[in-house]
Amino acid sequence: MNQLQKKDINTIPVKERPVRFSVACNFDSELINKISPYNVYEVYGKLPSDFFGGGRPSFYLPNIDRQEMEKYVELAHSKGIEFNYLLNSSSMDNVEFTTEGHRELRKMLDWLTEVGVDSITVSNLFFLRAIKKNYPHFRVRISAHRETDNARKVRFWEDNGADCVVISETTIHRELKILRSMREAVSIDLSLIVNNWCRQDCAIASNHAVLLSNASRNKSKNFPLDYCSIYCNSYRLEEPVNYIRANWIRPEDLHYYTEMGYTNFKIVERNTPTELLAMRVRAYNQQSYDGNLLDLVQNYAYPASVFKSKHEKDSFSIKRMLKHFIKPGQVNLLRFPQIVDYGKKSSMVYPREGDNPVYINNRGLDGFMKRFENIGCEEIDCEACKYCHNWAEKTVHIENEWRKTMTNKYDVLLDDLHSGVLWEPYLATLKRKFFGGDNKTANKEKTERPLGGSVLPGINNRRYRNKPMAPVSSSCTNPKPPNAKSVGNAGPSPTNAVPE
Repeated sequence: MNQLQKKDINTIPVKERPVRFSVACNFDSELINKISPYNVYEVYGKLPSDFFGGGRPSFYLPNIDRQEMEKYVELAHSKGIEFNYLLNSSSMDNVEFTTEGHRELRKMLDWLTEVGVDSITVSNLFFLRAIKKNYPHFRVRISAHRETDNARKVRFWEDNGADCVVISETTIHRELKILRSMREAVSIDLSLIVNNWCRQDCAIASNHAVLLSNASRNKSKNFPLDYCSIYCNSYRLEEPVNYIRANWIRPEDLHYYTEMGYTNFKIVERNTPTELLAMRVRAYNQQSYDGNLLDLVQNYAYPASVFKSKHEKDSFSIKRMLKHFIKPGQVNLLRFPQIVDYGKKSSMVYPREGDNPVYINNRGLDGFMKRFENIGCEEIDCEACKYCHNWAEKTVHIENEWRKTMTNKYDVLLDDLHSGVLWEPYLATLKRKFFGGDNKTANKEKTERPLGGSVLPGINNRRYRNKPMAPVSSSCTNPKPPNAKSVGNAGPSPTNAVPE
């Protein structure tokens, strides 16, 4: 594997390329030791913030400095693993087209050259062309945020000198005919993210990419509220079919893609604790996992028991909270406890205690991909198909009381965001608190909640072929498999879940 990586992978015929993995970097030195025995050719990451930003917010990332990154690149190289640096911001306020921006880009690329970084991931054509023109020793990869999803787009990037393209993470993982045409159109490396769980064909994916980018620039001082994530997690609970029709690829289904010539697979996320991230690598390397699919794909609700290193524990420190979220001039901090409460109950901003309230029986999905050999999702309306709805009912289990609690919390939080309450003057909040009128939560929890809640107010108006249709929201209350538990805490350790 590592000997092959010393060659330009694009000089090897597509059908002869080895299966290999690009793995998220959490900057824990133990990660390199744990993943180096497997087919991992690179890790990817970046500083928590820089002049241009990237594809994840700063508060989400390990808090490292330049010296620590230099040492980490050296450590990776000592194990034969390359390092890919992310300059994949989707929005930079057009600073890239200024004298200051050009100067900062040169300074960044000079430093990455000195550090020995092997490749760069970008999200725009200008960075691709500028790097290829002035720093030809770097291989350049196109980010998934550019939503490359057909042969014309992937050929465009090859024509402009890209060495690798990460295929859209939200659209075409089940469109096997399109994926085959893309693989046949070009000879450059094509990469598929295997464990992304974004909603399929997400209508707000581009907005989310811009939001995240703006929360990772060192000149951005605004409140980093991940509205899109709050909305989409609420959407999943309202219509659990979204757990199933997300664009993940199960370890057992990798063969559908390798048979087409896809051999480069990307494993996310960069905030994942080492034990869990290494488990994900083992599962995909062995192409098998018996357990909760969310152990592999969920980008939060990590069990408290797997947080071991300094960087992992710092992710939930008071210092981190003060630095990124305590901004009294930008958000009403009297309303902020509501967001903290949501973060605790959902395990979004705190480690998960106990078992995961959502369980997706991964092996119960054996056979799920068979249907997509002949028909995809782009050519049919989900509400007319119901294929994924049926699989959700069979394989997804959600604790009913937790679901009721969380849908109520989402309703209140989304209502407050949409009405602007989170940004109201402090005096107005105090008046309502002491003189009445601040009982929105109590009122909502006492009244019967309508289907759709605050996240999907128009769900009852859905139509198919201009006829009203009854919305389907699976109950997902079927019992879990006997003795089924998610990894960590009282469940199996990540090491035991996928043995070495």
